[in-house]
Amino acid sequence: MAPLWPWLCALLAALPVALAGHGDPIAQKYIVEFADAETSSTSFLSTLNEHGIHASLNHDLSFALFHGGSFTLLNSDQNEAAIVKQISSWSGVKKVSPVRELHQPKREVSSVAHGAPIRRSVAPHGLRRRSSDHGDNDFPHIMSGVDKLRQEGYLGSGIRVAVVDSGIDYKHPALGGCFGKGCLVEFGFNFLENTTDPWEGHSGHGTHVSGLIAAQPNPYGFTGVAPNVTLGHYKILGTRVVKTGTDLVSASFKKAFEDGADIISASFGTYKGWSDEPWGQLVQKLAESGVPSFIASGNDGTYGLFLASNGIDNSAGIGIGSVNNKYSPLLLNGATYSTANTTGEFGWQLAGTSDFKNGTYALYPSSLNASVVGDFCEPWTGNNANISDKIVLIRYGGCRGSQQQANAVKAGAKNILFYNNEAGTYELPVQDPGLTGLGMVSAQTGAKWVNLVQSGAHVNLHMTSDKFSKTIFINETNAQSGGQLSGFSQWGPSNELLPVTAVSGIGGFMLSTWPVLEGSYAIESGTSMATPYVAGCVALLMEARGKGNVTPAEIKALLSTTAKPNVFHDGVTGSPFLGSVAQQGGGVLDAYKLVHTTTTFNVSTIAFNDTEHIAPAYIRINNTASSPRVYTVGHVGAATVYALSDNSTIPQRNKLGHFVDRIPDSASLRFSTSTISIAAGSSAVIKVTATPPKGLISRRIPVYSGYITFNGTSVDDSFSVPYLGVATAMRNVTILDTTEGNYIVDSSTQERVKANHQFIFPGKNDPIDRANTSYPIFQTKLSMATNLLQIGIKATNNSTIFQAAAPQTGLARTVDGVAGPGTFSFDGQLADGSYLPAGNYSMVVRALKIFGNRTNLWDYDTVRTVNFGFTYAPSTAN
Repeated sequence: MAPLWPWLCALLAALPVALAGHGDPIAQKYIVEFADAETSSTSFLSTLNEHGIHASLNHDLSFALFHGGSFTLLNSDQNEAAIVKQISSWSGVKKVSPVRELHQPKREVSSVAHGAPIRRSVAPHGLRRRSSDHGDNDFPHIMSGVDKLRQEGYLGSGIRVAVVDSGIDYKHPALGGCFGKGCLVEFGFNFLENTTDPWEGHSGHGTHVSGLIAAQPNPYGFTGVAPNVTLGHYKILGTRVVKTGTDLVSASFKKAFEDGADIISASFGTYKGWSDEPWGQLVQKLAESGVPSFIASGNDGTYGLFLASNGIDNSAGIGIGSVNNKYSPLLLNGATYSTANTTGEFGWQLAGTSDFKNGTYALYPSSLNASVVGDFCEPWTGNNANISDKIVLIRYGGCRGSQQQANAVKAGAKNILFYNNEAGTYELPVQDPGLTGLGMVSAQTGAKWVNLVQSGAHVNLHMTSDKFSKTIFINETNAQSGGQLSGFSQWGPSNELLPVTAVSGIGGFMLSTWPVLEGSYAIESGTSMATPYVAGCVALLMEARGKGNVTPAEIKALLSTTAKPNVFHDGVTGSPFLGSVAQQGGGVLDAYKLVHTTTTFNVSTIAFNDTEHIAPAYIRINNTASSPRVYTVGHVGAATVYALSDNSTIPQRNKLGHFVDRIPDSASLRFSTSTISIAAGSSAVIKVTATPPKGLISRRIPVYSGYITFNGTSVDDSFSVPYLGVATAMRNVTILDTTEGNYIVDSSTQERVKANHQFIFPGKNDPIDRANTSYPIFQTKLSMATNLLQIGIKATNNSTIFQAAAPQTGLARTVDGVAGPGTFSFDGQLADGSYLPAGNYSMVVRALKIFGNRTNLWDYDTVRTVNFGFTYAPSTAN
């Protein structure tokens, strides 16, 4: 039995080649990076077998930029941690990293408690178009300036864009109708089935994001950003028996590079926030070789700050946030309404199988206030109207939709139409069994009906069931949040305080292609949609400037510095100050300026770090024009946001209309010069010194940010460099919060263990669930991330601490069901495979603080559990 803390120094030396990763590790699977190009995956597999380590090769990941492969250890009876430590010690091995489970983007609408909803409506055949004030549906292109680039003839010709996703329905007429040489979708691979055919006809996600890049003219009047590009598609997401791992990401990026992709777009990820993950390091190497990678920042903005998607938790990955379309396109079931004086058409979205019966229903609004919050969140009391034969209209939000339904059913409702409290409609995830019909209409439709009833009108709805209704297309103005940052858009910074979002593309309420078998067209929202949109704009940039004439680092800087910073918006109301760089990056994409600017910067953003590491920054401004430029240097502060709730070490969450606590105070910046004159073809450098805002509550982790402005003689000649810093010392931040976790529970009762509790462990050769036995489970909860987590066992009467589990590195903070480490069960067996003798012990858990020194025990957050005792159950052998 090896003591833990004396063993610490040896561990620290081994960590660069030890475990590193994010998400849930897939048992027995590892990515091994070789120390040189001489080692091949097949020869390394032979070496493993020669050492008695039985393994199989998953993917040969070696190519010009990386040497290594992914392997599965086949003998589950061997000590996995010991094997990894052995492999890591070999001279031919540079690094060993676990393969992590890769999660598909959220697809269906979820309740508020489960994260940001992804709104979806699909168009079946037989649709009818509802009249609109506009002749086409390229509204996002007007927002971004792509429409002006179209007028100049830029369509992405000659650029090869690789999409890594769930497959593509290339048979779709708006996606070319074929696959291979001469087709719109010319190259790709299906990694799930190991074939060259990336077709997918049901899931839709990959087809939708591909259409945003390159959709051809279609009945809905929209096109992709760059319809003349050549598309590639690499299918790694979808239904399969085995778990999809991050080794597939590396394999797909490798294949895209080898197939000559100029741009890679990936709308997926899991959370880590540390820059040493293999995928992020591959993104770095691809960038150095001229291929930029655009990666979705994520759709879990509801969980607040410090939850960075991997792949962009490094300086090379280009993270993309989302801004809402100014219009909300809808594909809905058609129906009509009438009053004594008017008739009209409306659209509604079905919830599950709770369909309406054909017929006419009187409308009964439960409130005549179209802005009410908490409509039907409380049960009705007293005598009320008979609503059993009516359609009850309820404003969504204020409590769970299931609670609103239940209260309405108790009041006698049989049919409900919700109207949304934000743009678009939801496919309601929960349907009360007491209802016959359930659906949703848009906020505008609901408010219109409420106003009619308030004026004394009687509104009747003439419903046609989902089975027989025709689909109508509606394009409503998104007055509430159009043009604003999407509420689901992920917040940074990374755990190393790097801003992770470079720019925010248009991703909210996006109409695009959908598998033909499932309806052909659909509306979805997400950073998944914003990412290919930005990738398409960069295809236009490459077409305009020529491939190879702009580097990935320059592209990232151009995106950030030409963007338009937006105001802080909580999904309902805007504020009189700018939104945080932690959410929006440089701001809203400006594609026209991106393509045409002649002023460039050597940085995409500035990280001022925390108060212990703050340092001056230097910005180089390049004038590539044929005439001189003069810029006035200034500063516009953004909202300072608190990561933590007051009197808590748990990051606060965002809700519609109620985002994280923020104040308008910003940093003070000092510049080496206030005016810059740059001759044609020359450059200049300025020094920027930051002083964090004063009077902040440092224990709440204030994140300050803003924009360094460079104003020329016109709006088109003005730029901004985003910056971000933290007004506290991250070494002082709590990692192991004990209010919601980091204690032990009994495996048999799941109740928290009290001091001196006695366990009967299963015998050494018994199944873990042997009857009449139990063991302690440590409920690991990281309130903030850690790059090293150690779990030890300490005897009550001894100072020695034994290593109970292999160390874990590169961990994201805990968000239940989303990120963070799992629980740890202790049945007496230590990390080296030996067993502790029966006795009295406690668990000692240490988490390295952010920017902490691994050799300094004071830089660890430490939790010691209550004492517990255990004996082993007697052997059941005869």
